[in-house]
Amino acid sequence: MTPAARLAAGGAFALLWLPAGLAGQAVARGVVPAMDADALRSLAVAAPCGLPLALAVFALRRAGRRGAALVAFALLAPASVFAVLAAGLLGPAAMALGGILLSVPAWIAWALPRLAAGRAGRRR
Repeated sequence: MTPAARLAAGGAFALLWLPAGLAGQAVARGVVPAMDADALRSLAVAAPCGLPLALAVFALRRAGRRGAALVAFALLAPASVFAVLAAGLLGPAAMALGGILLSVPAWIAWALPRLAAGRAGRRR
């Protein structure tokens, strides 16, 4: 895959995984979401709320921690979908806050080895 195609695929994934998860949970509940203008607008508002977790997963993968990236996404993505769904009742700011807060464990998993390596380097 060329770097440009990889970047385009990564950007599409980063923006679309949360709206796809919201539509998927509606289908799992037995509700077929109507794709009218209001539904598309709410999905467009939800799309950027998935960026913090997607960027943390990408950072873990770039750091060579593929397994940690997979586990982080598998555990935090469903929680993020339901948090953003519940926060949608409070407005876009609450949705964004929910997305940010639920990406923190993935960012911690990315930062801890870097902090430990830096600390070990200072001891010598």
